[in-house]
Amino acid sequence: MKQIKLVAANTFIILLWCLTSYAQGPGFDDDVVDDVPLDGGVSALVIAGAAYGAKKLKDLKKK
Repeated sequence: MKQIKLVAANTFIILLWCLTSYAQGPGFDDDVVDDVPLDGGVSALVIAGAAYGAKKLKDLKKK
């Protein structure tokens, strides 16, 4: 009985949350730029990933 009440309460909360959630409208405003700037941040992440991979390989070879 207690489990049924818990399931009913959770279902009510989820349904209430779904009914009060609103989706985003279609499209963008006219002043939004669709271009994505790819600059130094991406290259820094690539270098950090390569360094992390090299460290993992070095640690693997130590074992």
